[in-house]
Amino acid sequence: MSINEETLYTTMLNALITRFGLMLTSKQCAETLGISTRTLEERRKASSDCPSYVKSAGRTIYFPAQNIVQYQLEKTKQSIKIA
Repeated sequence: MSINEETLYTTMLNALITRFGLMLTSKQCAETLGISTRTLEERRKASSDCPSYVKSAGRTIYFPAQNIVQYQLEKTKQSIKIA
Protein backbone atom coordinates (compact mmCIF):
# COMPACT_ATOMS: atom_id res chain seq x y z
CA MET A 1 0.00 0.00 0.00
CA SER A 2 1.17 3.51 -0.72
CA ILE A 3 0.98 6.26 1.87
CA ASN A 4 -2.25 7.60 0.37
CA GLU A 5 -3.81 4.13 0.42
CA GLU A 6 -2.71 3.61 4.02
CA THR A 7 -4.21 6.95 5.04
CA LEU A 8 -7.44 6.16 3.20
CA TYR A 9 -7.58 2.68 4.78
CA THR A 10 -7.04 4.08 8.28
CA THR A 11 -9.62 6.84 7.79
CA MET A 12 -12.24 4.46 6.41
CA LEU A 13 -11.60 1.90 9.14
CA ASN A 14 -11.84 4.48 11.92
CA ALA A 15 -15.10 5.85 10.51
CA LEU A 16 -16.60 2.38 10.23
CA ILE A 17 -15.52 1.35 13.74
CA THR A 18 -16.83 4.61 15.19
CA ARG A 19 -20.23 4.07 13.58
CA PHE A 20 -20.74 0.30 14.00
CA GLY A 21 -17.91 -1.19 16.09
CA LEU A 22 -15.39 -3.87 15.14
CA MET A 23 -17.89 -6.49 13.96
CA LEU A 24 -20.81 -5.63 11.69
CA THR A 25 -24.01 -7.59 11.19
CA SER A 26 -25.24 -8.44 7.70
CA LYS A 27 -27.63 -5.48 7.83
CA GLN A 28 -24.86 -3.04 8.81
CA CYS A 29 -22.49 -4.45 6.20
CA ALA A 30 -25.11 -4.18 3.46
CA GLU A 31 -25.84 -0.59 4.48
CA THR A 32 -22.14 0.24 4.34
CA LEU A 33 -21.75 -1.32 0.89
CA GLY A 34 -24.93 0.30 -0.43
CA ILE A 35 -26.63 -2.99 -1.31
CA SER A 36 -29.62 -4.85 0.09
CA THR A 37 -29.23 -7.51 2.75
CA ARG A 38 -30.67 -10.04 0.33
CA THR A 39 -28.01 -9.23 -2.26
CA LEU A 40 -25.31 -9.54 0.38
CA GLU A 41 -26.66 -12.91 1.54
CA GLU A 42 -26.89 -14.22 -2.02
CA ARG A 43 -23.30 -13.16 -2.71
CA ARG A 44 -22.14 -14.67 0.58
CA LYS A 45 -23.85 -18.01 -0.12
CA ALA A 46 -22.38 -18.06 -3.64
CA SER A 47 -18.94 -17.14 -2.23
CA SER A 48 -18.65 -14.41 -4.81
CA ASP A 49 -18.08 -10.66 -4.59
CA CYS A 50 -18.45 -10.45 -0.82
CA PRO A 51 -16.22 -9.39 2.09
CA SER A 52 -14.82 -12.13 4.33
CA TYR A 53 -17.05 -12.99 7.25
CA VAL A 54 -17.12 -14.92 10.52
CA LYS A 55 -19.88 -17.30 11.60
CA SER A 56 -20.88 -17.16 15.26
CA ALA A 57 -22.07 -20.10 17.36
CA GLY A 58 -25.67 -19.42 16.28
CA ARG A 59 -26.91 -18.43 12.85
CA THR A 60 -25.51 -14.91 13.03
CA ILE A 61 -22.91 -13.82 10.50
CA TYR A 62 -20.46 -11.05 11.38
CA PHE A 63 -18.27 -9.04 9.04
CA PRO A 64 -15.05 -7.64 10.57
CA ALA A 65 -14.68 -3.92 9.83
CA GLN A 66 -11.18 -4.33 8.37
CA ASN A 67 -12.45 -6.93 5.86
CA ILE A 68 -15.17 -4.56 4.67
CA VAL A 69 -12.68 -1.71 4.19
CA GLN A 70 -10.26 -4.00 2.31
CA TYR A 71 -13.14 -5.17 0.11
CA GLN A 72 -14.20 -1.59 -0.66
CA LEU A 73 -10.64 -0.54 -1.53
CA GLU A 74 -10.18 -3.57 -3.79
CA LYS A 75 -13.46 -2.81 -5.60
CA THR A 76 -12.33 0.81 -6.01
CA LYS A 77 -9.07 -0.32 -7.65
CA GLN A 78 -11.05 -2.48 -10.07
CA SER A 79 -13.39 0.31 -11.11
CA ILE A 80 -12.84 2.20 -14.35
CA LYS A 81 -11.92 5.85 -14.00
CA ILE A 82 -13.61 8.18 -16.46
CA ALA A 83 -12.02 11.57 -17.08
